[in-house]
Amino acid sequence: MINAVVTYQHIPRSLRRLRAELPGVAARMLTEFARVGTDATQRAMPQAFDRPTPFTTRRVVWQAATRTDLRSVTAIPESNEAAGKPTSEYMRPGALGAARRNQKKTEFLLSRRGFLPAGWVMVPGSFMKDKKDGYGNVPGSYYKQVIRSLQIRQAGDRYFKGISKASQARAGRMGVASEFFAVGQGRNTLAKGGGWLPPGVYRRAGRKGERLEQYFVFMPRASYKKRLDMPKVVLAAVQAKAPAVWQSVMRDVATRVMEKAGRAAA
Repeated sequence: MINAVVTYQHIPRSLRRLRAELPGVAARMLTEFARVGTDATQRAMPQAFDRPTPFTTRRVVWQAATRTDLRSVTAIPESNEAAGKPTSEYMRPGALGAARRNQKKTEFLLSRRGFLPAGWVMVPGSFMKDKKDGYGNVPGSYYKQVIRSLQIRQAGDRYFKGISKASQARAGRMGVASEFFAVGQGRNTLAKGGGWLPPGVYRRAGRKGERLEQYFVFMPRASYKKRLDMPKVVLAAVQAKAPAVWQSVMRDVATRVMEKAGRAAA
């Protein structure tokens, strides 16, 4: 009888090396799961929301795990209302079904100057009905008009600009201080003929300012129906991709461990 005996004296050493690799293996797998969850969420957004912009979908981010912090995250960052610079307020309320949302930049600036009541938000007015872009949003140029004409940035703020000469000329022709004005909450007699104007931002138009264009309307709150169950989307994607991720990571780790063992034996 002929016996072919195969032995591998470095198995214990390889197993020790593999055990040392385990925290890194876990961190890599968790990081891959976060990436998978982010991709799945971004793909689900066009089905859940009306024409989300590329900027909006890119606000879904992931955070890698490390050997010392075995936790990865797929997330929509919180907006920073106090700074007037919302990071991702475009999607978060609809993903959470929030009863309210934080103020966006223009809203924050309006509130700081006393035009918009604290905690209130604004929505497009009647003038914006036909002005929205292909994603259903009010173009940024209209927000810039409001910010500059109402001077809701302060002189020390970044991007502060004075009222344009063209706007000053139009206001002068109409005999008013500014072609734009804001209306707060409560009854008023600012409409044509002394009628009541809903709270919001308006622009005087026409040769003598006889026509009012409603840019934005102020509202006490904005409630959002939950449109995207993000945890469910992420979990489903991770479960579907887990076997492939596991095989890929373990194959790479096994190859690296065997290479190290081979070099140690040489």
